[in-house]
Amino acid sequence: MIARGLLFAPLLSLALSACAAPAPKGSDEPRRAAVELAPCRVPRSSEPARCATYEVPEDRAASHGRRISLKVVVLPTLGPTAAPDAIFVLVGGPGQGAASSLTGASGWLTATARRERDVVFVDQRGTGSANRLICRLGGDDRVAAGFRDLFPLDEIRACRENLAQVADLRLYTTPIAMDDLDEIRAALGYDRIDLYGTSYGSQAALQYLRQHPRRVRTVTLAGVATPDAKQPLQFARAAQDAMAALISDCAADAPCHTAFPRLPAEFDSVLASFTSGPVSFALSRAEGSEPIHMSRGVFVERLRLMLYDLDDARRVPLLIHRAAAGDWVPFATSSPAGVASSFSAMYMTVTCSETMAFIGEADVVRESRGTFVGEYRTRTHLAACREWPRADIPSAYYEPVRSDAPVLILSGELDAATPARYGAAAARSLPNSRQVLIRNASHAYWNDCTQVLVATFIARGSARDLDTGCVRDLRRPPFVTEETPPTPGGS
Repeated sequence: MIARGLLFAPLLSLALSACAAPAPKGSDEPRRAAVELAPCRVPRSSEPARCATYEVPEDRAASHGRRISLKVVVLPTLGPTAAPDAIFVLVGGPGQGAASSLTGASGWLTATARRERDVVFVDQRGTGSANRLICRLGGDDRVAAGFRDLFPLDEIRACRENLAQVADLRLYTTPIAMDDLDEIRAALGYDRIDLYGTSYGSQAALQYLRQHPRRVRTVTLAGVATPDAKQPLQFARAAQDAMAALISDCAADAPCHTAFPRLPAEFDSVLASFTSGPVSFALSRAEGSEPIHMSRGVFVERLRLMLYDLDDARRVPLLIHRAAAGDWVPFATSSPAGVASSFSAMYMTVTCSETMAFIGEADVVRESRGTFVGEYRTRTHLAACREWPRADIPSAYYEPVRSDAPVLILSGELDAATPARYGAAAARSLPNSRQVLIRNASHAYWNDCTQVLVATFIARGSARDLDTGCVRDLRRPPFVTEETPPTPGGS
């Protein structure tokens, strides 16, 4: 779940009047916002928005000390009046900034849910542009840098030492960030809010619900992550199940099966190619070819990331087929880089302190056995965490979140990152929840069907009588069975 978010354009000056939320029922006077919101634009969109930065103390337990700025973006309701509650969007990673990664490609700009409610995006501490704690990796832009091993320890140590001069890295945890979020909620003038959390954002939303239950009207969780999943421990089994489903679906699909009748054997052959070490090939660049040496660990990590989105996964049979024949270039140029050019310090603090702190040897062996991902992803992450400061996490963080709040849980049966079993586990202590299983969904949950489900759920404040029939109409995109020839005259 390493985020690959896009940056948001600079905010406009905060000189205009505040945007006040309507008074909640039962209040004696209109609620006033304490944040100055200025008109701004979402990148690559003409949609109007309102933006601000909001300062919070880095150490919320201290009476003085360093303060950090968090970016806030509010998409005002598309209707004539706004409901008193707003939708707060919590995004994945950990490490992606909700406000700073908002672009014109976001479905929230035209979402059905905006007909009645504002939608609010807040950069979690350590993310975004106002308080971005980032470490650059690699030192150059060579293509080969994207095929290095994960988490180079010397660079992890250097990152820790550099950032420790400007931040206390122990203070960038989910529980502290959810107190930030509640302070911003109050400053914006919303008495209660509707949470929408996806991937790591679902984990954050559950913690907000635990810490501030009176402020929550509804919760939507998509691709549920829980602390007891011990990210990234679950990745190996989840990816294995997603890959097994892909192979099965290819076999049941006439064009895919005709093109790749030996896909299981070819996949075994590809994995066996790494028995003697990394595979080598060359990638063409304008200045000439560049030699690439790809290890098994990097290969399986890039493949695992392709399974996150069915639009990417539809190419996997073809790429495996070509690699089995000795041609690794299509895979290398089509798969996302398993090694990012940078990583978020907040990602390290959250994962190392919250989800990896209790991973033992038996856990690694048990959860990795019989999977194509194997132990590499977890062990390299564990090694990196030994180089990172450990934050204090309340023991309650690992207990089931108990609440009577209405909760809608969306779980994809092909999810290669957050398997549906975690959504089911979260639902057991949420008596007013409903889990919707989506057969043909992986780790991407935004489409017309789910947008309407979420909007209807939030409007009603209940998931009990929600019509979920549209999820049965969702289909895996057709598999790609041959390379598309380049368009004449195209680049």
